[in-house]
Amino acid sequence: MAIRFKSLSYIYDKDMPYAHKALDDINLEIKEGIITAIIGETGSGKSTLVEHLNALLLPSEGSLEILDYNLVANQKVKFLKPLRKDVGLVFQFSEYQLFEETVLKDVAFGPLNFGFTPDEAIKRAKEALAMVKIDESLFETSPLELSGGQKRRVAIAGILACDPKIIVLDEPTAGLDPSGAKEIIGLFVGLNEKLNKTIIIVSHDNEMVYNYCEETVVLSHGQIKYHGPTLDLFADQEMLKEYDLLEPQIVTFKNMLAEKGFKISKEARTIEMVVKETVRQLKK
Repeated sequence: MAIRFKSLSYIYDKDMPYAHKALDDINLEIKEGIITAIIGETGSGKSTLVEHLNALLLPSEGSLEILDYNLVANQKVKFLKPLRKDVGLVFQFSEYQLFEETVLKDVAFGPLNFGFTPDEAIKRAKEALAMVKIDESLFETSPLELSGGQKRRVAIAGILACDPKIIVLDEPTAGLDPSGAKEIIGLFVGLNEKLNKTIIIVSHDNEMVYNYCEETVVLSHGQIKYHGPTLDLFADQEMLKEYDLLEPQIVTFKNMLAEKGFKISKEARTIEMVVKETVRQLKK
């Protein structure tokens, strides 16, 4: 098991008059080697949850096991550097992660910080930038001069250059056009399939969640309301209403076909798969 939350709670401004419990008694296991989505309304605790994964936040109560690391409430963390190498976190606002003079230096900063030689760090940075399709002509450009989509790619490259075992993405497609978003998600799907990377995606994009995530966690008011197969969640109309989740367009289409008497399997995620099943039933 890659990640295990045990009765974890997090309280902002603990012991203050305006203290706020953002996470409340979280018990959750996230499997290793799959793509898991974390969804829920704004303010549900999604970002607070994932910021525990590389110890940006520490539990107020309970504990968290990540790989071979254990974070326990009220205990000092002595392994921040190795944890943050193994768990890469890409924030929603990627410009907050960019600070170096050039794109290449920015992406190489992580490997240098984790002990790689300058030559090896530059090599890793160039490979990571190629993966996210940043052209060499931009390597000596200030990252602050890039477009929003380019900044997102460079921030992701900075994480990939460190070769983490777990990659956490907070709204990874924000600021990208549809083709760019598809490329970035395709990149992480490839890392999961080819290198068995554990991918965790925080998103409001239910279309993307439905298409690419094997399991989904639904958060509401700091509590886990659902954790299980993504297809089961979006196949259950009552759950979608209860958790106020918009159903993906393909699910709406499948439901329309069901009203006409067609039986489309929940595993049919794409329009091509739905059409194939529909045609097969028409022939019968």
